[in-house]
This record gives sequence, C-alpha cells and structure tokens, in this order.
Amino acid sequence: MSEPKGYIANDPVVMGVWKRLTQLFAVWRLLVFASFTKRMLYQVSNDQMSMLVRSRHWKLGLGLLGGLDEAQVIFLAEWARLNAERTERIFRTVALMMVTIPVAAVFGISEIDPDFWTRLGFERFDTVVIMLAIWMLISGLMMGAAWRARDLADLLALEQARRALKRAQSDTDQA
Repeated sequence: MSEPKGYIANDPVVMGVWKRLTQLFAVWRLLVFASFTKRMLYQVSNDQMSMLVRSRHWKLGLGLLGGLDEAQVIFLAEWARLNAERTERIFRTVALMMVTIPVAAVFGISEIDPDFWTRLGFERFDTVVIMLAIWMLISGLMMGAAWRARDLADLLALEQARRALKRAQSDTDQA
C-alpha cells in the first residue's frame, strides 16, 4: 500500500494501525457512548487508568499495537503525541477566537450603532446568547477531538511502558 501522491512517506503498516486507532477513538463515540457507560460514574475517582484499561476501546487499541515492533510503537507514540499537542493548540486557538471576536463584534457594533441589533430583530442579549450557543457547540466538538487525541497518545505511552516493564522483567529472569 503506497502513500497518496504528495504525502510524506511513512510505514504503511503503522499508518494502517493509526487509522484503525483513530476510528476506535472517534469523537462521535466519545459524545454518544461516554454518558452511558459505567466509567462515567467513576470520573471523580483518583484512579482513571484502571477504568481505561478495562474499557473496550483501550483493549482493542492495545491489541492492535501488539502486532507492531518496538520501533513502530515508538514512531506511533511520537506521532500520537504530536497529533494530541496540535489538536489541543487548534482547539484553544479556535475557542478563544470564537469567543472574543463575536462577543467583541456584538458589543462593538452596539456601541457604534445602538439600534443595529433591534433593526435586525435581535436584542443585544439575544445575539450574544445565540453566538455563545454556536461557540459552545463547536468548542464542545473540538474539545472532544482534543480529548480523544490525548487518549490516543496516552494509550501509546502505556504500551511503551508495558513493553519496557516486560523487557525489564525478562532481563531479571535471565540474570
């Protein structure tokens, strides 16, 4: 399987696993299923990892990683870390812009032309509420994407730690 023209070439096996992992950790799954799981009841616990390693998507994700060698897991972990950091930066930037620009515009236009919103059929408060509702919806989706990207990076960090532990135990058994 070759990369599409214009892409930076990467290991096709690793990128196939990445694609399957991103499907497992899809944002829509977080939004649809997160509220209806037993794990949701334990979100205030100080042990989040025990819940995660029992979850279906983490078990499947660890299973997918089991077929990769050490170098592939290291590459994929770095890929996931970079992806999570970038997704979070995009979320923060867009969320900030979606709040400051529309709210500043509403209040700025109101100062310049106090009757502007009334002529359009809005009161200033109504307009702010509508803009904030749109912002909350888009920001919620982007926050879910940032959350899932961080979940993927965490999964790969866990797999690296599991492999390091297994190597250490194997070394002590041989000694």
